[in-house]
Amino acid sequence: MAKKNNPIKQNTPQRPQVQAKPTPAQKQDKPAKKMSLTTKLCIVLGLIAFLIYFNTVFNGYVLDDVMVIKDNFIVPQGMKMIPDILSSLRLKGYANMSNEYRPLSLVMFAIECDLSRAFTASHEGGPTPFTAGIHHFFNILVFAGCVVGLFTFINKLFDKKRIAVAFITAMLFALHPIHTEVVANIKSRDELLCFFFAFLSLNLFANYMKSAKTSQLIWGSFALFLAFLSKETVITFLAVVPLIFFLYIDDNKKRAIYITLGTVIATGLYLGIRAKIVADNGNMTFPINFVDNMLVNSPNPASRLATEILILGDYIRLLFFPYPLVIDRSYHSIDYVTFANIKVILSLVTYIGLVVFAIMRLLKNKKDPWAFGILFFLATISLFSNIVIMLASTFAERFLFFCSVGACLVIALAIEKWLIGKEEAGIDGISINKVLAVFIPICLIFGGITYARNGDWKDSYTLYKADADRMTENTRLNYYVASELQKKCGAETDPIKSKEYNDLSMKYLKKSLQIYNDNTDAQAEIGAAYFRDKQYDSAEAHLLYALKLNPKKSNATANLGTLYLTQQNYPKALIYYRETNINDPRNVVAQFNGAVCYYQLRKLDSAIIGFKHTIELAPDFYNFKSFEFTALVYKELGKLDSAHIYEVEARKYNPAFKL
Repeated sequence: MAKKNNPIKQNTPQRPQVQAKPTPAQKQDKPAKKMSLTTKLCIVLGLIAFLIYFNTVFNGYVLDDVMVIKDNFIVPQGMKMIPDILSSLRLKGYANMSNEYRPLSLVMFAIECDLSRAFTASHEGGPTPFTAGIHHFFNILVFAGCVVGLFTFINKLFDKKRIAVAFITAMLFALHPIHTEVVANIKSRDELLCFFFAFLSLNLFANYMKSAKTSQLIWGSFALFLAFLSKETVITFLAVVPLIFFLYIDDNKKRAIYITLGTVIATGLYLGIRAKIVADNGNMTFPINFVDNMLVNSPNPASRLATEILILGDYIRLLFFPYPLVIDRSYHSIDYVTFANIKVILSLVTYIGLVVFAIMRLLKNKKDPWAFGILFFLATISLFSNIVIMLASTFAERFLFFCSVGACLVIALAIEKWLIGKEEAGIDGISINKVLAVFIPICLIFGGITYARNGDWKDSYTLYKADADRMTENTRLNYYVASELQKKCGAETDPIKSKEYNDLSMKYLKKSLQIYNDNTDAQAEIGAAYFRDKQYDSAEAHLLYALKLNPKKSNATANLGTLYLTQQNYPKALIYYRETNINDPRNVVAQFNGAVCYYQLRKLDSAIIGFKHTIELAPDFYNFKSFEFTALVYKELGKLDSAHIYEVEARKYNPAFKL
């Protein structure tokens, strides 16, 4: 048999195999990184917060919006005025009647005014005036940021072990009707920015506590400083920050000390800058008006304290039963009370009970979440109690913006305890049916009230009328409605409708004065109403009484001047127009009519100054008539070259004009 030949193994080197490049068909995409649950919930909360207030984009200017934007002569000029805004008190551009230093919201408004002009530029040439819509849009955007910031912080507060509680808290905050006064009122951007930066600082401080990165500490302190530049009420965080970082997020005591030190530095820096700005702007004092805060005229200290405690109790009621919602609860929506009043007793017992309950919970567990919710509420409401310092308002829903966090957290904890059934439950640990059975009705009720209330903020008249109907015994709300009716009366070209507006305005004004006869604003307004009705004696009597109450009431002096001008009593009219110009140098009516008086008295040089000043303030006033009057006066003075210059300008607006 022939033998099989066995293969011979050779130790020749093997060539390395080259792996072929995969064809495009063989390529597989890397698995995309999944979006975290926290991120998804942030998006949901931000969208809900945005959508629930989106209908406010179609609203106009109301309340103090005119002071910070519409009638402010600095802010509408745009970004070029930012240096002036940063070096001035808040209302320098309106009436310079405040010692508040809150520049950040005004800076944002100035930027938005420029953006609005850019977006609404007409094709015919030149930008159109800015609108309220863009300011409302940014209010909603900042509020959405507030909701997301709150959720993120509460989640960190509980070491990310109670994300359900954090979500429910933030959702309740987003939908709570008590916030409509802040979000729907453009002026309250200061409150929104303050909250946004305050909670941004807490989130950054929490990051520093975990990571020890100094940059987080620095940025957290800077964010808190920006909160102060938005609104000084964040000063309550001097108590809140140590509470959080010595008891709750307490990974490192040394870092907690640094965080507290950063808080103190941010506070001190703001207070130092504010003191300098106030001193540079005259360090003026502004007495609190009784109509703003009735507590200044309390019968006695005991009654004042009892009334303050009553108001504190009503704040708690509104957090859990937000009705009725009104912009003003001044005299006499609230009456003076004594400690014998059952509501005062209940309010006092409630607050004492909250303090005792929180302390007892802390003694058992220094990280107790119920205690945190209560203590956060007590710390932030203390500034608005009128007990520590007297405020310019008796009562305001916007004062509950920060405080409501505590209430929303307590409700979320109650849902966790009685419906979820266990602590430290994530979203997966929830008994969905039980939670939804309670949570969805609350959200629907809160959301429905909020959405409907936004409609009241459509314009000033709609808002004032709705609230005056809810609180008929409020002197200021009745005055507000009457004031808007007076504006309608002045703008109405139909004499029959104009008289209807004036008559209805008088009805509200008489009601306002029936409630409180020394309401200076109402006295001045009813004087104007009587003037429109040609009841000159009554008009004079009410205007003079308004000046007796407040000698610097500029609309009263201006209206008295117009009354005497109508009667051709030029010397007397001029006295009141001069007084108006001193107290309100941007009052266009007083400037123009004062110039008319000078002209009638043959003081032509002074007339020229008055008409030119009117052109500087508002060239379009009275259909650009200031140009015509200036040309005529120059002609009478024999200054024909100057007369011709103003004639040319006048003919741009009135081609029929001739000297």
